[in-house]
Amino acid sequence: MKRRILRGVLIFLVLLSFSSEIYAIENEVGASFRLRQEIWDNVVSLGTARDAQPDRNFFRFRVQLWDNLKFNNNLGAYLRITTEPKYFSGPYRLPLDYNGKEFTNRKRFDQDEIVIDNLYIDIKKPFDLPVNFRFGRQDFLGKDIYGEGFLILDGTPGDGSRTFYFNALKASVLIAEGHSVDIVYVSDPKTDQYLPSIHPAYYDREDRGRLYIDHKKRLTASNERGFWIYGRHKIVEWLNLEPYYIYKKEKEYINIAEKYINTFGMRAVFKISDFSLRGELAKQTGKDDTNDKKIRGLGGYIFAGYDFKNCPLTPTLEAGYVYLSGDNKETSNKDEGFNPLFSRAPQWNELLIYTLVPETSENGGPIPGYWTNIKAIVTKLKLNPLKDLGITLSYQHFWADEKTNITKGTYKDMFSNNGKNRGDLWAIIGNYKFNKNLDGMLQIEYFEPGNFYSDKTKSAAFIRWQLQYRL
Repeated sequence: MKRRILRGVLIFLVLLSFSSEIYAIENEVGASFRLRQEIWDNVVSLGTARDAQPDRNFFRFRVQLWDNLKFNNNLGAYLRITTEPKYFSGPYRLPLDYNGKEFTNRKRFDQDEIVIDNLYIDIKKPFDLPVNFRFGRQDFLGKDIYGEGFLILDGTPGDGSRTFYFNALKASVLIAEGHSVDIVYVSDPKTDQYLPSIHPAYYDREDRGRLYIDHKKRLTASNERGFWIYGRHKIVEWLNLEPYYIYKKEKEYINIAEKYINTFGMRAVFKISDFSLRGELAKQTGKDDTNDKKIRGLGGYIFAGYDFKNCPLTPTLEAGYVYLSGDNKETSNKDEGFNPLFSRAPQWNELLIYTLVPETSENGGPIPGYWTNIKAIVTKLKLNPLKDLGITLSYQHFWADEKTNITKGTYKDMFSNNGKNRGDLWAIIGNYKFNKNLDGMLQIEYFEPGNFYSDKTKSAAFIRWQLQYRL
């Protein structure tokens, strides 16, 4: 069956390429090559479980090939193929087998899969209706992003930044100038069930909760389905409002039978001259059938910024507050923990998303980025020393909304189960554009844990550099 599907996809690609030469009025073929090195020091367990989570030093090389077709002003199609092999120089290496006690047969090289990253059709204003349609595998990034990705960003968090796609059907209703509403349905299974992959990933048993299942990479913690209605409204020149409703169903993770989450929210952006103010608030209700709990979450943020355009280095200063509710363990019939829905990706920093795994694995599995139980003050200073050089400095202080109660298991020595001060994080990111095709980035983050964690924990560091070439 899979071979027939693969042959069908290959035939479709050949026909698509052939038709592009004959029928397409525009045909944009492109490629992107990204080389990264990442160094993790005490990142996951803060040094308390080195046997289970050794430090990492690895390279990742992502290759993307795409073809963007425009047949006429109303019809288009897009295809992108992606792979990202990794090489682990140590001390962590990729485990292949499990003997009942520990993972064995560890390898340095992960050849990864070749996957169909995007494959969709665009239909704009059919029969002169004020609606645009996009059917198929697609990203919600760039100009298609919802807000700043607070709740909708990454449909495949299990593979990191290799892909971000959603299997989706989207209708954008154009109400009037500056007013539109998106209606979107998504279906994101744990592993890719809709399109084939080439050179499948290494085997890993699902009951171990790891990142490979039956030779396919785990893309989400559970089988996820949902839909949302998202409005974009320009009220006046200096005020934009974005009300939304998001429904999500999580099913068939190790500790989850079925979970239903309803999220009602609003994002607002206020900007006059060099001053900006933006914020978002989301209220969550629903039910967790696993233990018959009511879901009651609350999350949001507010940030103020100012552009000093007439100063040297043209700095931009931004400061804000983030709140994501935590689960109160004393309310046995409720789960008050905030659910990040479809946005398990770096938000305010990269380092902390991995440190959250030990306390969120029951809900979020082995995948990083389950943002919950957090209060934070976030400050950023952006500088432009050169035309093509941007530097961002950041200081962030984190608290927990609720204390933990983790006294058993691999990470029992990580938490104090008493304090709420998570700690301090410093970050610096530099971006440089060498030319129109080549750019580079260097990122350094350092985290000093507070009394939310035990005295056995150590400071953590995350370092990344990358070069990216785009044709």
